[in-house]
Amino acid sequence: MTTVQWMLLVAAIAYVCLLAVALKYPRTRANWTRERRETLQILMSATIFLLLFFLLWYVSANVDWPDGVTVAVWVCAFAFLGLLLIGIFAPHGTRLRFEKKKNPTAPNDDDD
Repeated sequence: MTTVQWMLLVAAIAYVCLLAVALKYPRTRANWTRERRETLQILMSATIFLLLFFLLWYVSANVDWPDGVTVAVWVCAFAFLGLLLIGIFAPHGTRLRFEKKKNPTAPNDDDD
């Protein structure tokens, strides 16, 4: 496919996605309950998904992959190397810091 055909295909898919949103929310901002920032995040996530989808399709169509056993050996080698590096540089593991949640106060059932 040429570059122009790719651009037309992406534009057509984007048009269909926007058409689906327009049919669900015909009065735009009056029915759309999300903030503008969240809307932009949704659109960018959809765009990245489409780009990754087309990239994976293009690569799978044009790249000659090695045998499955060769791929499995390399995956195991990289996994082993990654585990070895983690064992060397973080032998005791790492601690993730989460925000402390406030304990909601439950209503007393003894108020009868």
